[in-house]
Amino acid sequence: MLASLLSVAPQVTPTIVRIVETPPTKELSVVDLILSGLGLTGLILLCALVVGVALGGLFIWFKTIRPQNPLNGQASQMDGLHLDHPSRQPEETAR
Repeated sequence: MLASLLSVAPQVTPTIVRIVETPPTKELSVVDLILSGLGLTGLILLCALVVGVALGGLFIWFKTIRPQNPLNGQASQMDGLHLDHPSRQPEETAR
C-alpha cells in the first residue's frame, strides 16, 4: 500500500534562487528621522502660508473693488445715521 502511494505522488522539481549581492544601504538614525519629519512639516507649513497669503490678498483686493456691502444696508437707498463723524453737524440744524 505504501508503494502505491509513493508511485502516485508527483515529482518535485527543485527551485533555484539567485541571491544578488547589493551594496549595503545607509542606516537611518533617530536624527535622520526627525530631520525628515521636520522637512515634511516645513513643506506643509510653507504651502499653508502661501495659500493663506494668496487668499488674504484676494479678499483684500475684492473688498477694494466692492467696498459697499449690500447685505448690511450700506449699498441701499436708505439714509444712514452718519454716526461716523460726531463733530460734523447736519446742514439743517446749522441754520
